[in-house]
This record gives sequence, structure tokens and C-alpha cells, in this order.
Amino acid sequence: MPCASKSRDLRSLALSCVILVSIAPSLARADDPPVAPPATPTATPAASPPAATPPAVEPAPIDPGPLAPRAFPAGDAATTGAIYSDYEHRANARVERIATSRGGLPIRAITLHGTDAKRKLPALLIVGGMDGENMMSTEQVFAALKAFDGEQKTLLESMRVYAIPEANPDARAVAFKTNHPRSTNLRAVDDDRDGTVDEDGPRDINGDGVITMMRRVAPPGRTATHVVDAADPRIVRTANHDKFEVATHEVFVEGLDADADGLMSEDGPGGVDLDRNFPHRYPESARDAGPYQLSEPESLGIAKFVRDHPEIATAIVFGRHDTLAHFPDTKDKDSTGRTPMVYHEDDHALYREFGKLWKDSTKIEKSDTADLAGSLVIWLADHRGITAVAANGWARPELPKLPEGTPAPAETGDGEQAAWLAVSDRMYGGRGFIAWKTFDHPKLGPVEIGGFAPFFRESPTAVQASAIADKSAQFVVAAMAKRPEITVSDVVVTALADGLARIEMRVTNKGTMPSISAMGRIDGVLPPIVVRLALKPDQVLSGRPVEKIERLAAGASVDYQWIVRMPTA
Repeated sequence: MPCASKSRDLRSLALSCVILVSIAPSLARADDPPVAPPATPTATPAASPPAATPPAVEPAPIDPGPLAPRAFPAGDAATTGAIYSDYEHRANARVERIATSRGGLPIRAITLHGTDAKRKLPALLIVGGMDGENMMSTEQVFAALKAFDGEQKTLLESMRVYAIPEANPDARAVAFKTNHPRSTNLRAVDDDRDGTVDEDGPRDINGDGVITMMRRVAPPGRTATHVVDAADPRIVRTANHDKFEVATHEVFVEGLDADADGLMSEDGPGGVDLDRNFPHRYPESARDAGPYQLSEPESLGIAKFVRDHPEIATAIVFGRHDTLAHFPDTKDKDSTGRTPMVYHEDDHALYREFGKLWKDSTKIEKSDTADLAGSLVIWLADHRGITAVAANGWARPELPKLPEGTPAPAETGDGEQAAWLAVSDRMYGGRGFIAWKTFDHPKLGPVEIGGFAPFFRESPTAVQASAIADKSAQFVVAAMAKRPEITVSDVVVTALADGLARIEMRVTNKGTMPSISAMGRIDGVLPPIVVRLALKPDQVLSGRPVEKIERLAAGASVDYQWIVRMPTA
């Protein structure tokens, strides 16, 4: 019969459980800047003759603020340093340098924990600043950390947070300094393989303060590749041979042929794209992927940090990739036939839940993305077994509808460029495009310099980024709250004859997510749930003294029973 818990002999049969669980996150993109609705015409009194219909007037352009990277608070080293300093002086936080960039800048990790810093808990990893193109990702990480300052701080009692806001500080520093997007670090690379490194990069040769594009009519002996669009001459695009178009122009990145090899701006400073330098699907033939996997101090430092923290169960990587707004629905495997290209097919339902959570918490339905080959997020998911998602949140803003009666714009040969030009014209007051202007190039002769403004398409403005970052933080909080919850219940100790006892118990996942992803179970990197009897092995007569649960689905339970010899007083 069941014995009372106050029995001295049975009380000594202590059960200890070591439990590691994972949570489920998701992501998306922020709402576009608010658009003022067109004014509603005042009704004409019935006695008056009908008034003439006024001409259609488009709403005044919405000002989203200066283009990135200007006005970004994290762009100022002093501001960023003050943020890290603030966390260094908090009782529930720790800041550590996990690596040093090729340019000598620190790569720091911030830890947020509950009241007991030494308590073993599963952890969430948040990473941003992988490049100098989408400048918003660092803001998204800082906004997520700030979300735990208030009432959400209680979440830290059940899960630790690790954050790496600036994974590639060199790329971001150069982008802020030059006002030009940069995806790579500062490794010296001979991009044009002429034996000299970084000798012919993009430069502002016309002195207008930005680096854009150059176009010219291809002279005899040169191969033309592009045409100027007939409907909108601002657009220069590849010739459509299906429509029998004949290319007339050459296009270059603004710069000088400093090494006199006939190529323009082909060998600039740096570097290696960190989000192409991780082992899974490493693109070994790509020049920006690095000489070998984890060749860079930045990517290697992140990998070592992950290795040294096996309690990391979930990761959210903010940057130019997205797996939430647009789920990568593929079941293809890599060349080995064993590792998924993106996510294991048995995890698709789990990751779709992440996407739903992202859209529900952020109201962001669209997001730009990029090729995932060699990226941090799929290395975490497929090589480390961590439930990992990538979140961007930025995409071409949706334009307000034109007033009724407005003529439709002329159809161009490049709908995407035309759409961005419309965004520039109607939402940015034209600041997104720099008009083509004639310039006498010292080597090419007469050219036109212009094109889309730097960062206009790659990154939201600081105003837009702030709104997206706040929404992203809501997603992180929602992901922390929506996680596995492993409990031990129904513990019954029954005395038997001859000093024996039967112990029964149940382990249940009361959460809404599995304890680990299917890929995590296959990798075997993350530790399982361990149920351990605090008895000597020879005291356990039936059942195993140590039980492992490799994966416990949401709502699932596992029942255990042991026959043990009761310890003597």
C-alpha cells in the first residue's frame, strides 16, 4: 500500500532529475510606415449645381527619415559602448569578449539570467550584426534584451538568454564610415587574383558623398550587356533577348581602374561574408566564403561560444536571412543524403509554428531573405541540433493605393526596379534614387553616374528599424513564453515485503513545443532529459537507475517504475 511521505526510510529514496528543454521561436517583418489616407471630398449641398470632380491628388509622401546608416543609435561606438557598460553593471547580466575581429574590435556576448546565476537552465541565443548591409539586426537584438527589463524579467527564471549583438563589428564600422553597404569582414582577399589585395575597390569619384553605379554606351570592341529602359530611363537592366532587345550599355560600380586590369572596382577591402563561412553547405568555390570553414576569428568565436554552452536549446539569428515569413519548404538533402538542406522534414511542423508565432506577434507578413548556404542559422539547426530560426523583417514597403482616376504607371522591363523607384518617389520624396549625371571618367571617358542610393533597398531607415525592432522583441518574448515545460508528477512509493519498495513516477511535457527538434535528436549534441535515482546501482532491482528521454513531444508523458531495496537507517 502507498506509504506516507513522512516515513523516514522512504524519504531517503530521493529522486533527482536533470532536465534540459528547448523553446520554439518565429519571426517576420515590421509594418510599413503609416500612410495618410486621401482626403474625402466635402459633400455638395443639394441646392447647388454639382461641383466639378477635382483632379486626383496623391497623398503627401511619408517621410521615413534619413536613409541608413544615418540616425542609427548603434552606429555610434560611444552609444554602443554605453549599452554594453550598462549591462556590465547589472546584477542579472554579464558581458564577455568571445572573440576579436580581424580589425581588432571586440565581439561581445551579453548574458541575462534570473536571481540564481548558477542554476542550470536551458538558454536562448540571439545573434545580430552579421554584416554591414541590414543595419537593423543589431537594433533588433538590443530591443529584445530591453524587453526583459520590465515584467518579462520573470521569464529569465526559467530560461537564460545569450545575445551577440555585433557579430561582425568591422563590416558595420566600415558601413557607417563610408556610407556604403558591406557584407564582409576585413580579411585581405585578392578578389581579381592578380597577386595584389584590396587595390581596386569602389570609390566616390564624382565627390557627391556616395558610391553608386556608372553606365556608358559600350564603345567598339567592348561587350554591351545592358539597356536603358524606354519607359523609365532611370532603369538600366539586362537586355531581354526573348524580345529581341540589343544591349547597348556597360555598367560598373563607381570607381577607378586603379590596377589597370580593365576591370572597375573589382578588388575592394576585405573580405569574408561570415554568413557563408559556417560548415553546413559551405560554398567552397565562392570567393566571399573564406578559404575554409570557420576560417574567420568572428565565425570561429561564435562557434566556440555555442560549443561551450550546450544548454543553448533555441537560437534566433537576426539579419538578411528569413525562415519565418517565408518558410523554406524543402525536404531535399545535401550530397551525403543524410543532412537536410535547410530543416529536417520531421521538424517542418515545429518551424511552421515559429512562423505563425512570428506573424501573430509582429504582424509582419513579408521579409527579404538570402541564400542560406554556409549561414549560421542552418549550421545551428543541422549540425548542432539547436532549434534555430532566421528573422529579417525588412522588405520593400507596400505603397498606398493611388487615388481613383490616377493613370497607371507605364510598364517597364524590370518590375522590381520600377517598384522600388515608386517607393522612392512616393514615400521617400525621391531620396532613394540618385539621378544619372554625366561625368568625364579619367579612364572610361564620358559616363553617367547615379542609381539607387546606398542602403535604400538593403536596410530600413532608423525610424523604420525602431518599429521593426520593437515588434521583433515581442516575438522573442512570445517565443520565450511558448516553450516546453517538463514536469515530474504522480510520484508514488509503495512498501513491499522484505525491505523492498516500488517507485512510480511520470515525466510530462506540459508545454506547447517538443523538448528537442528531430534534428537535435539525430545529432545527439544537445543533452537529453535525464531521470536519475539517487541510489546505488545494486539497490535498484528492477528498472534502470538512470533513464534518458531523447525527445518528449508536446503533451507527451513517459511513465517509470522501479523496484528498489530500501536503505537502512
